[in-house]
Amino acid sequence: MNGNLSIWYYSQHPDRQRGFTLVELIVVVAIMGMGLSLFLGINYRQREAFRWRANLRELQVFLKVARSYAVLERRANPCSFNFKDRTFSEKLRRKKVVLTAAAELVLSPEQQALRDAAASDDDADNDSEKSEIVMITFFADGGAAGGPIALKSGRRHARLAVDALTGAIELTEQVADAGAE
Repeated sequence: MNGNLSIWYYSQHPDRQRGFTLVELIVVVAIMGMGLSLFLGINYRQREAFRWRANLRELQVFLKVARSYAVLERRANPCSFNFKDRTFSEKLRRKKVVLTAAAELVLSPEQQALRDAAASDDDADNDSEKSEIVMITFFADGGAAGGPIALKSGRRHARLAVDALTGAIELTEQVADAGAE
């Protein structure tokens, strides 16, 4: 019956055309705009999380390769962090990994003491080479010395722990609750 009613209505009013009203079009465009803005916001957060995880994995692989070269070369391979360049570097191959701009290195009290000592030496010598500290040293037997590497980026926290006996590198990552801050 509804089909017959619309045929009757348009046959009685031939000047009326079928189509959308301006209000209907505005509502559709507004809904699409809200959906697009929601999608782009989620996409941006996912992209930042992807960069964070990629940088963590790159650092983990860098440390594993540094350990492998220490064993292959049968020499100690210290891995240091340069605070000016925000890079991790290793001595044997002179390779580097850059820390992303959003990531921040969190130092333990022992590492902070090493940095303070390097900074005081830096003031005495006026040498820019001293703006770095050795974070981990890998030995020829596969062992390691040095504390864990802790990083944070906003609510994300990560820790790269190195086993002293085997040199195995374990990555743990967590996201803090929004209510905890």
